[in-house]
Amino acid sequence: MTGPLVNAVGVRKSFHSHEVLKGVDLSVDTGQVLCLIGPSGSGKSTMLRCINHLETISGGYLTVDGQHVGYERRGTVLREIPAREAARRRAEIGMVFQQFNLFPHLTVVENIVEAPIRVRKQKTAPARARAAELLDQVGLAHKADAYPRQLSGGQQQRVAIARALAMDPKLMLFDEPTSALDPELVGDVLAVMADLARSGMTMLVVTHEMEFARAVADEIVFMAEGRIVERGRPDDVLSRPTHERTRSFLARVSTAGRERSSPRPDIPPPAAGHRMVE
Repeated sequence: MTGPLVNAVGVRKSFHSHEVLKGVDLSVDTGQVLCLIGPSGSGKSTMLRCINHLETISGGYLTVDGQHVGYERRGTVLREIPAREAARRRAEIGMVFQQFNLFPHLTVVENIVEAPIRVRKQKTAPARARAAELLDQVGLAHKADAYPRQLSGGQQQRVAIARALAMDPKLMLFDEPTSALDPELVGDVLAVMADLARSGMTMLVVTHEMEFARAVADEIVFMAEGRIVERGRPDDVLSRPTHERTRSFLARVSTAGRERSSPRPDIPPPAAGHRMVE
């Protein structure tokens, strides 16, 4: 593949008369970690859901690895493809939500192997072996036979990450994965995500964890009112924002004390330049 792994051009999304995304241009290169920040209602989560075709777009176009996830191009027109084909393409994109969405009647390991066996048609033994590796990776090897109700929120979210990774995705989307957690449980989940970033996984993360974004992201994108306002290296956007809307948001976040104590992995910032988008 040439070009970015994720490529969004002029993406618009409306819910009835309310336009949530207003012509968003966004690209994510293979191996890049990009964090989306901004106030509630700015369109961050909707953007993720459009990438994964959990929401249909109203305008523009969006590709992952050169393919439209839920569409095919016929001449100059994009048409939705059958649900089965859309699901097949979506299987290459892992997504972790605010809520854990684990099957309560299945054990941890059963939750992880469900999709590889049913969707990828993997044999049970290799699927369970891979699940064991992933549970060890997220620090929960000892919880393989537990049920979700026996886990803390942070443990459930780490299982959700392992479940997404079991499909060997080329892209991981995180939609505020720590927002439903008690503050003392946030650090373990962020540490798993930081390790994943170090491994070279392409990640697009919607987060309010500013110190995590500063430490892990290659680039930070600030959104407001359905548009990208500012983007650049973490230290530039968070410490030296050039747009008043960005400065106002960061000041409110700081005043509210939203930044929590969490591990700050030692990942150096990239060399990419900072730019403002009007």
